Amino acid sequence: MRYPFIEDGLVLADIKRILEESGLGLPTFSRWGRTRSGCFFCFYQQKIEWVRLKETHPDLFEQAKAYEYANMVTGNPFYWNGDEPLEELEKPVRVEEIKRKWQEKKACIKKETGRKSLMQIFGQYESDEDEERTGCLICQI
Repeated sequence: MRYPFIEDGLVLADIKRILEESGLGLPTFSRWGRTRSGCFFCFYQQKIEWVRLKETHPDLFEQAKAYEYANMVTGNPFYWNGDEPLEELEKPVRVEEIKRKWQEKKACIKKETGRKSLMQIFGQYESDEDEERTGCLICQI
């Protein structure tokens, strides 16, 4: 894999400047905390991103939730988040737990020093329950 921004020594301020000067501006998904572009139902997104999708675009969350059960005919359910259906993830107690864990992780990341990836800086990337997340081929381009 190649990372041209990193190879050229660009940092977040450079990326924002490039986007603004080009007339594109920051992508709209970044306003509500997405770490990736692409599909609203991306199975690589973090649990906090599912929560934010529910809060920001409940219609899309419902659509993603409906896709989980498209395979129920065969008896093999599919869940975007491994073994946790979105129906469970959206429960108020679970939402609060996810938000609390995200805040705790965000505080830890702030304390860390050293080189951070653009995804960590730009999207406040973190892994859910220390689970490493990677992107699909589209997001890695």
